[in-house]
This record gives sequence, structure tokens and C-alpha cells, in this order.
Amino acid sequence: MAASSTIPITMVFLILLSCFISTTFSLRVISDHKPHTKPLGFTTRLIHRDSPESPFYDPKLTRTDRMRNAIQRSLDRYNHYTSNIVVPNNVRAPISYRTSEYVISFRVGTPAVDTYAVIDTGSDLTWLQCKPCHNCYDQEIPMFDPRESTSYAKVGCEDVRCKAERGSTCDKDGSSCRYNLNYDDSGHSHGILSTETFVFQYDTRSGNISILELAFGCGYDNGFPYITSQRVGAPGLIGLSRDPLSLISLLAFDHFSHCLVPMTWNKTSLLRFGLDAIMTKDTTPMMDYGNLTTGAYYVMLEGISVAERGLHIPDGTFDITEDGGGGVIIDTGTEYTYIHLVAHVYMIAELEAQIKLDYVPPSPEDKFPLCYKKNMTAGILSMPDITFHFSGMNFDLNKWNVWEEVGDSKICLTLLQADDGLTVIGAHHLQNVNVGYDLRKKVISLENRDCTQT
Repeated sequence: MAASSTIPITMVFLILLSCFISTTFSLRVISDHKPHTKPLGFTTRLIHRDSPESPFYDPKLTRTDRMRNAIQRSLDRYNHYTSNIVVPNNVRAPISYRTSEYVISFRVGTPAVDTYAVIDTGSDLTWLQCKPCHNCYDQEIPMFDPRESTSYAKVGCEDVRCKAERGSTCDKDGSSCRYNLNYDDSGHSHGILSTETFVFQYDTRSGNISILELAFGCGYDNGFPYITSQRVGAPGLIGLSRDPLSLISLLAFDHFSHCLVPMTWNKTSLLRFGLDAIMTKDTTPMMDYGNLTTGAYYVMLEGISVAERGLHIPDGTFDITEDGGGGVIIDTGTEYTYIHLVAHVYMIAELEAQIKLDYVPPSPEDKFPLCYKKNMTAGILSMPDITFHFSGMNFDLNKWNVWEEVGDSKICLTLLQADDGLTVIGAHHLQNVNVGYDLRKKVISLENRDCTQT
């Protein structure tokens, strides 16, 4: 791996700070299923933004419209990741809020009120819009009012959690720690770093899981240029990155996993924490280097095969550079996968050499790189296998994720070409894949399976 052999001082600081937070502010987690007990894990539902259950759902959009919107969101997010590489840690949030693909419902406060948020493995601080709001966008449900909650509290300026939030500032009297998230798309969320009770509902059992004194941002100034009077936004965001203030870092669980059901199946996807999380046999290491502004899940991709023919991709193509550029990340907030442009060229050439169907020029609107004409005897299942060779494991991509039937006439490749050195494995290519994260051992597992059966 062509990465710097010396871990940057800022990385060492974040690691030590994360350990200090987890030991000093151990969260209390209570199960209503078994009152006054601490659960060893829990499972909750994920809703795709284009599902009829999602607050983002627009019934007027066609399947093609949704596909094209997802491609544009993926591009926007990719551009955000690559632009962050050269930007100081304290001036930009880790993701672009608009691009997240899944939402989660939960309750907050005492007494608890219903709300929801976009969820993202590339983001850290959880935040919600709060009353009294000085500048907020419209949302479909009532805004959270901390004045009505007996469990709400502000985080003080001397609190280690305040010091962990990049870009935070303090009131003159030291009573409030202000967070400032400024997004690459000109959006922002500013407010008070606080603690509150969050309640997640079991997916398959009666009862709830209550997380007491969870650090989050109570946002009194939030705005995004694409949220207008005609469009509402999600009340907030839940982060699952490896940064110190993400939900998974604050919880006393070492594991989480997700299994994403294809959106068109109209079935439930599951997010699992603790002992509920599913870790499968084959694993690949999480990389400890890379873009320090995201806390993203980097892995080592050693090569790609097409129908067991290894591509002659130059050594070092997928390496992380010394300044944190390049590399490979697994990211549920990106819908479609982007592959390093050099590797993508080799992959396209091999696919063209092996596939005998009639070539069809891709549509500029769809942005897919390679398309073929459908016929009665050859379809998606006849396409060659594509295998990613990660450090320690091989992973065969699901053909139904890799190829898309576009209209009635053609089948197109959904693996997109990156314009930068970063490779991003997106949510679309993780459908019907159990993805497990072991934060203690620092490994990720991948296994193809029917996600409706887990």
C-alpha cells in the first residue's frame, strides 16, 4: 500500500479522543422490551429515499427519473468527497446532506416525539432542527422543541465532546458549545451541541431501545439551497462514520451491519447494532489512513476480474496517497459505484471483448458507460461475472446490481467511471449484500444474500 508510514498527528489525536469519549461518557442504553435492562444489541428499519414510505417520495417520478436523480446525487457526493481532500478539517461537514440514500425513523426527547433523519456511514455528528429556529427549512412533521423535553441538556464548552467537534466555538460564558457544519453544496447546519434521549423501535420485536444522553446538534440555523417552499427536507441526520461523535462511536457496541433490500422490492432493509449485527466469515481490513475529514470506511482493493480474467490494472491504482487522496471506500450515502478511471478503462475493454450482444450507444441522460441491446435468449444473467479482489477476500458483484434494464431495449452497466483517484462502492451495489462492520477488529465483511430473509 503506497500510504505514508507515519500516522499524522491529527489522526493520533482523533483516535485518543475517541477512546477518551467512549470511556468517559459511556451511554446508557435501556430496553423497553426487558425494562431496566441493558440490551446487547438491537435492530431497526432503513427506508430508501425513493420508497413510498419515505418522506422524500415523489409519486410523479418515473423509474427512469429516479434512476437519473440517483446518478446525479452520486456524482454530487463523489465530487464532495474528492474536494474535501484539500480542505482543512474544521471548515466543512463530511458529506453533502442532499445525497444520502436512506432514512430512519425514531423518537426523541421526554416525552418522546416522532421524527426521522437521513442516515449515513460517511458522516459523524447527529443533528436535528430545533425550536425556536432562527433560520430553518420546512419539514413535514413538527420541529423538535428542546424546551418541552425534561431530558434535554446542553454540552458545556469544557466538555471533551465539544473539543471533539471540528469547527466548534464557545459562548463567552462557557455554557454552550456551538457546532458549525458547512456543506460543500452551500448548505449548513449551525446550533448548540447537546444531549438527549433517542428511542429506536425494534423491527421484529415489541418494545424500544432508549439511548440516554446521546450527543447531537440542536440546529437553530439550517439551510440548503435545494430545499425551497415547494420541497421539504428531513428533520436531521444520523452519522455512522468512525469519527468520535458519530452514533456508532458513542454507543457501547463494537459491531453494526446492514442488509439493503432492492428498492423496487418494497421490503424492509435492516440496520443492526451490537450482537444483533451479522458478521460473516470473509473479511477485509478497514484502512486507518485516508481522508481525515470524513471518518469513512476505507478498504484495500487489490484487483478486479471479469469472468475470472484478471485485469492488468497498474500496481498502486487503488492506493491511498500520502496526502489522503485516492483509495477505496464503502459508502451507503452514494447510490452508484464509482471506479478509478484507469481501472474502469481496463474493465470496459474486457467486457467489450467478452460480451457478444449488439452494442447500443448509452444515453447522455442516463450517464451509464456501456449498453447492449436486449434479446430473447440473453439478458442480465448471461453477462460475465465481475469480482472485486479485496485484501483477504474476493467478492462477486451481484449481476442484478451491476446491470440495469433501461427501457425496453437495452441493458446498461451501472459501474461508473470516476474522474478522480477515489473509488466509492455505493449502496446500489450493496443491495442483497450483508455488510458487517467490526470496529474492534477493524474489519468489514461482505456476503451476497437475500436481505428479505435476514
